[in-house]
Amino acid sequence: MSKLIPIKENQNKGFHYTVTDEQIAAHQKLTLHEIFEWLESTNRFVRKVQTLEEKGRSIRAKNID
Repeated sequence: MSKLIPIKENQNKGFHYTVTDEQIAAHQKLTLHEIFEWLESTNRFVRKVQTLEEKGRSIRAKNID
């Protein structure tokens, strides 16, 4: 089993964001199809902007048992 090790440059970094009650209410109105469409478009975007190294790291992270 391989171990996922963070990149040193990312040490002590993170992110956060705030979601408003209105945003939650809007999301709750989405159909299951709309939610999956949003997820798929987000995945396409992420794959386009990832470097080969990042793509490899993502694949390894998903395959950890």
